[in-house]
Formats: sequence, C-alpha cells, structure tokens
Amino acid sequence: MSSLFDRKYNCPVCQKAFTSKQVKTSAIRAKERKKDFHTIFSGENPTFYGIICCPDCGYAKFENDFKQPLSLKQVEVVKATILKSWKTQDFTMERDLQSAIKVHLIALVNYNVLKERQAIIGKLLLRLAWFYEELGQEDENKKYLTLALNAFLKSYEQEKVDEEEEEKALEVIYLIGELNRQIGNYKEAIRWYESVVRHEFAYKNRLIKGYAKEQWALAAEEYSLSKK
Repeated sequence: MSSLFDRKYNCPVCQKAFTSKQVKTSAIRAKERKKDFHTIFSGENPTFYGIICCPDCGYAKFENDFKQPLSLKQVEVVKATILKSWKTQDFTMERDLQSAIKVHLIALVNYNVLKERQAIIGKLLLRLAWFYEELGQEDENKKYLTLALNAFLKSYEQEKVDEEEEEKALEVIYLIGELNRQIGNYKEAIRWYESVVRHEFAYKNRLIKGYAKEQWALAAEEYSLSKK
C-alpha cells in the first residue's frame, strides 16, 4: 500500500485545479531528530512534499501559504516573473531528494519576488541545507546554512512580532545560535544560546530552552577545542 495520497489544490495565480502527492500521517516514521529541527525519516520523507507547486504557472509555496489568497498586485508580480519564464515542470507526483531540491528552489524564487518575510525564507533555505546534508554535499550544505543564518538575522533585526508570535521568535533566535555553531562561529553561537535561555518568554517554550542549554555547552566545548 502506498504511503502517499493525492490532495486537491487550486492555484491562486492561474486558477487551475490540480492534485499533488502528500504523505499519509499514519505512514510518517521519524528515525532521528537533530537540534536544527532536521528530522530523518524511515520511508517517505514528508519534508520533500512541504512545497506545493502549480504545474501550469510555477507558483510554489509552503502548503499553508499556497492556500492563502493573493492580491491582484501579487498575482501580476508572479505572472510577470515566474510564469513569464516558466517551462512546465510537474512536481505533483512522488519526490526524491533531487526533485525536492528543485521545487524548494522554485519556491525560493517565489518568496523572494513577492518580498515575503525573512523568517519564512530562512525556513526554506534551512530545508535546502538539510537536503544537501543528506546528499553529503558539504559545500552546498554550508552555503545554505549561511544563507539561512543571514535570513534569520534579518528577520530578528527587521521584522517585528507581536506577543502571540514570541514563541516562534524564540525559535529564530535559537536557530541563529545553532547555525552559527554549525558553520564554526562558536563565540557567536554561545551569545545567541544565552539570549534564548535568558529570554523573558523562554518559559513558554521549554523544548527550545532545553536545546539552547545543551547546544551552549557543546559550542563552548567546540570553541575550547578549536583553540588548541
């Protein structure tokens, strides 16, 4: 029995209806969860299917964002940039690492041309880093870790959040620390982990606070070793 099923979507840009594969909840098996939220799965990887891409016009976003209506101006932007150069590609069927990378790169173009929030762009870039890690391509992995880090920094510095979003903001601060650690910026990593632990809303997200404490100790050890 297949682990995939077809879900219906309507493209908010070209108005075409289509179906795209998703992984059945009952078939999702997490094997390992890493401290940057990268989850390794047994069987189908639901992360591969997180982006929905219209095969007719190339509009692509995370599923929840794809379902949101667009303004007339946004539709025109997509048509003038994405659709204008779109060569029909179908990502609605089963995906592997390579097709997941391609569809996430298409989504990255969409998010950038629509000038979406840096926090969501950072999330997209981080997923690309995960994919390249799974492929064993260290240079590409580091490239996208660095791009994701820069996006999260811009989000922290430029994008205001209300109190209801503070819990998500704490994840951004944590990821700034973790991505700094992964690319070898240990002192910066320690500074950001400390910001998480001492944050006034840290009590709302004990998981992230616990991660920050663990990774703070790891970064301190790595920093010490790097000086020997």
